[in-house]
Amino acid sequence: MKSVLFALLLSLGGSWAQRQLAYIYDLPNQSNLGAWSGRTESCSDFRYCDTYITDNMISSTRVTGIWIFYSEYFYNYQNEGRVEWVYGDGYMHNLNNVNNQVSSLRFVGNQNNWKANSITLFQFYFFLGLAYYDWTDNTQVPSGMSTVGSLIITGQNYWTVYTSTNFSGNRACIRVQPGQYVGFAPNLDEYGIFTVRSYRRGCYADKKITLNSDQHGFAVKTWE
Repeated sequence: MKSVLFALLLSLGGSWAQRQLAYIYDLPNQSNLGAWSGRTESCSDFRYCDTYITDNMISSTRVTGIWIFYSEYFYNYQNEGRVEWVYGDGYMHNLNNVNNQVSSLRFVGNQNNWKANSITLFQFYFFLGLAYYDWTDNTQVPSGMSTVGSLIITGQNYWTVYTSTNFSGNRACIRVQPGQYVGFAPNLDEYGIFTVRSYRRGCYADKKITLNSDQHGFAVKTWE
């Protein structure tokens, strides 16, 4: 069944070129000699969501899109644990920070085109906890996101983020590195942005920030 799925995905060719897709393996170097799976959906708990890969099994990956691997269930919702993120077109990576420790996994951005313009806010630093994805202007971040500690943007347009609702308060323009499609802000405090309560596409501030666009990153969050 897995080999049939793999052949089907390959046969789709260009139509899948920008779609979020993660192959996950229990062996290093993307070896298909062990257990592996192809995922187009996030997984909040690997004890239940995948037929072939279960909790604390993933050792390597090959991704198209932006994918975040978490050591705890529900995306490290208790604001602690290990996390590792990767992105690209068929980018191959051996996990190290969360090797054989992955309990949840999610993609970031547009599911059908990971290079499309979008912004995703995260409840805690290092992309942990709740996430809120959007692709257009928003005068007020939903009340469920009472804190915003990190964010990821995709595409090549500026976004302006504001510390208050209705495009007010302190503000900054953020963008990805030139020639890239993803920008990471794992700790907004480091940019002098201590929360986000509204945002819009384009640049409407004097302060301009170019985010990190490295293809791989990781962090360990412990209780302070």
